[in-house]
Amino acid sequence: MGRETVNKANTPTPVRSPCVKVCELDPANGLCRGCHRTQDERDWWVAYSDDQQREVLRRCEQRRSVLAAGEGELAPSMGIVESRRKKAPETPPEA
Repeated sequence: MGRETVNKANTPTPVRSPCVKVCELDPANGLCRGCHRTQDERDWWVAYSDDQQREVLRRCEQRRSVLAAGEGELAPSMGIVESRRKKAPETPPEA
């Protein structure tokens, strides 16, 4: 009786990385050939919020579609964004 039941509906589900272990940048478009993320998106993945990660996934799918069709404009990189998960190291004050 002393154990509490965990309500799984209230447990946030982490966003799964789009990495498929084919980590090679295509010099023609600057995208990873496996997941279609930019270098910044790959580097900052763990620092992005869940919403930012979902936006990266949306952009990867758009890029995949454009590349498959052979025409259209590729979604821009999310780039470096302020994160609530991981803060960039602060520059030490000058002496």
